[in-house]
Amino acid sequence: GHRPSIVFKTKSVSTNGVPENVIVSQRFLAGELAPNYLVSKNISVGLYYLFGHGFENDATRNTHFIALRSNFSNIKLSENVFLRFNPQVFYLKVDDQDGFYATYALTLAMKKFPISISNIVNKAIHSEITAKDFDWNVSLIYSFSKDYVIR
Repeated sequence: GHRPSIVFKTKSVSTNGVPENVIVSQRFLAGELAPNYLVSKNISVGLYYLFGHGFENDATRNTHFIALRSNFSNIKLSENVFLRFNPQVFYLKVDDQDGFYATYALTLAMKKFPISISNIVNKAIHSEITAKDFDWNVSLIYSFSKDYVIR
């Protein structure tokens, strides 16, 4: 489960006939299940389910996210360079709209080097949800060593 969350957004309102933008808050609760099966040291598969509920009438009321996920780690390219590949297919229902999607994350990293590069690709298979049909990004990641972990 999650602690209650508050999402802030800007909303246009009229005060004494004068329009102005104000920041309003919306309350949400969410819960999740994430069973995972370790096939081998570097391969796992699992399901993920997330349910979210918004309390305000002008916000998303109910969200269901169900995913079939997998993880392939330590795909060796050379002695010090490796890949991590995380494909998944998922179903998303936001109030009365829903869709099926495929996505993956691919990370290229080096042993004993704190910087890695990753990309995420998301493709709608069939969707009623207003969003891009295809979306992607590239990330540059810095990983702190164990010396910087707060205990």
